[in-house]
This record gives sequence, structure tokens and C-alpha cells, in this order.
Amino acid sequence: MKAYLRLISLLLLLCQLPCLADAVDTDSAVIKQYNLLLQVRGNDISGICVIKMVSSSEMIGTVINEFGLTAFDFEYKEGKTKLSNLPPFLDKWYIRKILKKDLSFFFANFQLQQNTKKRSKELLFSSDGEMILTNNRFKIKYTFTPIIDEE
Repeated sequence: MKAYLRLISLLLLLCQLPCLADAVDTDSAVIKQYNLLLQVRGNDISGICVIKMVSSSEMIGTVINEFGLTAFDFEYKEGKTKLSNLPPFLDKWYIRKILKKDLSFFFANFQLQQNTKKRSKELLFSSDGEMILTNNRFKIKYTFTPIIDEE
């Protein structure tokens, strides 16, 4: 039994190596980490959002819950957001549509660091680096708080 567990652990490690190699290649990219609090009509979801800024118009990232499980991955390129690896409860066309539009609005104004309002969406920046995106139409509030490295 122990031999099988070791074999399975080794296989899982080998499967992770290509992902780890991509994560280490950060010579030209900037990685930013945020605590994310997602509030939807009285319900809260919290986790960590990691954003790799490849260029000013291209960002790749993931949202991870507090247990280390990936909630979803995203890619922002040329004004459009693409979502992947959504769990079944989020993988509905109407949820995907709202997430894509909200994240596209967020990333389009992310670099400007200015308070912005467009129709039912509002992005606010505070002096401590916190960013709050509010979708008033669907009553969704995303709060991005920077994670500060203590090195």
C-alpha cells in the first residue's frame, strides 16, 4: 500500500513540474497578489487572487479559495476576458457572462489607478491600495486588498 502511495505522489509531482516551470519564468512579468472578498446579495466568498501582468494589455491569473483549491482562472487580453477551470456551480452561461464583463471592466481600468464609473459598474481605489469593484445591477461587490510581503 505504501508503495502505491509513493508512486501516486511521484506521479502527481511529475504532473505539476510543467506548471511550476511556467510559474518560475517571471523575468519580464510582474506578479501581484490580492485577498479577494466577493459579496453577492449578502453571501461572502473569500480567497486569494494572483495576477501575472505579462504586459500592460495582457494579464493572466487565478482565484484560489482559502483551502488552496482553484476557484477559476482568467486571462485578459486586448480588452477581453477569458475564463477557464470554473467549478460546476459557477459554470453557467449567465454567471460566466457577468464575471467576464466585471473582470474586463476591472482590468481595463486596473492600470489607471483612478476611480471610474460606467453604467452600473464602479471601481474605487483607496489610499492603502485596496480596490473595490461594484456591480450595482446584480448587487455584486469585489474587494481586492493587496497582500504585502514582509521580507
